Amino acid sequence: MKHLYFVLVAVIMTTTIFAQGIQENQFFSPVNTGSNMTLGFNTSDLDSFVGDLVGAFNAEGTCIGMASIEGEFFTMALWGNDQGTQAFDGLVDGEIPTFALLKNNGTVISIASINNYSGYETNSMVVATSLEFSGCTSATYLEYHTQGYLADVDDGSCQTKTYTLDVTPELFQPISFTDNNMIIGLNDQTINLFEGGSVGAFMDLNGDGTLECISATEIPGVENESNGFFTISLWGDDQLTDEVDGLVDGQTPIFAILTQTNHVIAFESATEFQGYAVNAFITFDEIIFDLTIYGCMDSSYCNYNADAEEDDGSCEGIPGCIDDHFVEYNENASCDLEGACSILWKDAYQEASSELSVLSAENLINLSKITQLEDSIANFSSPISIDIVKGWNIIGFTLDQEQDVVLTFDGIINQIEIVKNNDAKVYWPEFGFNGIGNLIPGQGYQIKVREAIEQFMYPKIAAGQRIALQPTVPQWVIDMPVEMHPNDIKSLVKVVNLLGQEVNVNDTPIGSPLIYLYNDGSVKKELR
Repeated sequence: MKHLYFVLVAVIMTTTIFAQGIQENQFFSPVNTGSNMTLGFNTSDLDSFVGDLVGAFNAEGTCIGMASIEGEFFTMALWGNDQGTQAFDGLVDGEIPTFALLKNNGTVISIASINNYSGYETNSMVVATSLEFSGCTSATYLEYHTQGYLADVDDGSCQTKTYTLDVTPELFQPISFTDNNMIIGLNDQTINLFEGGSVGAFMDLNGDGTLECISATEIPGVENESNGFFTISLWGDDQLTDEVDGLVDGQTPIFAILTQTNHVIAFESATEFQGYAVNAFITFDEIIFDLTIYGCMDSSYCNYNADAEEDDGSCEGIPGCIDDHFVEYNENASCDLEGACSILWKDAYQEASSELSVLSAENLINLSKITQLEDSIANFSSPISIDIVKGWNIIGFTLDQEQDVVLTFDGIINQIEIVKNNDAKVYWPEFGFNGIGNLIPGQGYQIKVREAIEQFMYPKIAAGQRIALQPTVPQWVIDMPVEMHPNDIKSLVKVVNLLGQEVNVNDTPIGSPLIYLYNDGSVKKELR
């Protein structure tokens, strides 16, 4: 923007003005009443509206000023009331008009405030260097994303709350493309307002609580060759692989939009949708953002959902104190209840012990409670020793904090052959390999030792301390003879198509899925 340097006859102040109910048909050339003032605009706030109109309206809703927005400094005449007529056809001294913008597509945008402007004054001139727009200011509402501009002052237009349904921006990366799919057509031009963003479909394929992206595609504008219509593929599960890598018949994924400002907005179709079907095609003619949120609506359960609007019967888990270092520990609790854990066993013991010094006939009854506290604390604090015999042993990890397996067994490393956890992961000292990581409180481990170890006690390791291993191969392994057999040489047996028919790779069309079978029993699937 150019900067103008001249003396302005105006009082510098900010006035809030709301364009209430201004319609497109109110933007017409104002009447020349014979008196006016000049309002100049020298602000980058209007850069995205070049070519649109800015208008001013008196209390009667009559347009008393209008100008086309230019990329540099421009002015607009504000016309005063003609005293020679009975009708109010302009502004009176001190009156502050309502300002609004009219975009080329017919959208009217309210201007909340224009700085430097304190009201009408005949023959004066004021230059505005900034202004504020009214609109929806909360990104959790649909109107914020569809109004086409960033509002500075909330005007109550935020109406439709949006949800992410646990979809995050990072999830908009399809996990795979399989050999079967379903096509979804999108024919609701509301979605084209998010031009340049992405639309995706998501599903928790393996039931582990984490969503995977089934498909994602860029959103075109309404001016594309199909007048805004576009499609997205939903990929089905590949039956030839063990991994679940797509939808199965009847499954309905979560649909969501990723805006260019990195916001996620979930939606569903108003068109009846029966779920995934191989090779099917369906068009969503209308999409809905005002979703019905299902979940547990009872706050006395662990999975209570404050956003839920309809109870789906999923309530489970009782909140409580789940830390056994506290007196209030509840072994039946499934999740932590804020404030439920308040008294440590240690503090309770110290408090009870101090009462012993003033014990009297009236409080002898507390002796049994103190004895119970002492027994409980002894259970938590006494170290546990383990006798490990030669060969295989099953032992439990008795400390209350996880710690590095290498550092834990460092004192007996010369006796250890191998350590295994319940997932068959191993710590193998001779090969410098730690596949276990940390020992977990309460879990059991298999340990094979070269000689018996009496009264082994787990050392307490400071949080975060560990020993990094360097992979090695012991000399006795290096000295081992190498056995060779013709069948040990991996070779290709045959190549077949998805019907099990043997094919010649060179004669197969490019893009065809092929299965490669090897003599060691391994299988590989690739596109030609």
